[in-house]
Amino acid sequence: MPPTDVIIRAVQTRDAASVADCVDAVARERLWLAATEGFGIRATDDFIRANLVIGNPHFVAALANGEIVGWCDIIAPRSWEEFRHVGQLGMGVLAGWRGLGIGTALMSTALAACPARGFHRIELEVYAHNTTAIALYQRQGFVEEGRKRGARILEGEEQDLVLMARRT
Repeated sequence: MPPTDVIIRAVQTRDAASVADCVDAVARERLWLAATEGFGIRATDDFIRANLVIGNPHFVAALANGEIVGWCDIIAPRSWEEFRHVGQLGMGVLAGWRGLGIGTALMSTALAACPARGFHRIELEVYAHNTTAIALYQRQGFVEEGRKRGARILEGEEQDLVLMARRT
């Protein structure tokens, strides 16, 4: 259960700047996300608006002042008919807010919205060194389906990607 001062809610267009800041902060840690920096306010605003129009599950962990401290979105990575039931999960929580149940609450909320969107299979990729996230995903019913060995090289270090999925 997240702290009482954190509200899990659907993303809104007014969140774009704070979501952009949150994604950028997590990306700049260079450990958890594929990107090593954020996407900027305009791209984030476009992404949020597209998710709202399409109906993709996209939730944030928000403080009373509007600051976003975490997000979870599930998008359709392919538009082909035979893959429309597949969603791809992306998420992150700011460093100072991890370990408080925010990730669990965000993911549970997003996963609960998947059937209404028509998603029946949810996939994700996570770096093998991110054992905390892997444990979270396993608690949510995700199983490892494969591994991309040396999929990323950052600062001369090879990192494996773990492929995980679950059915809703």
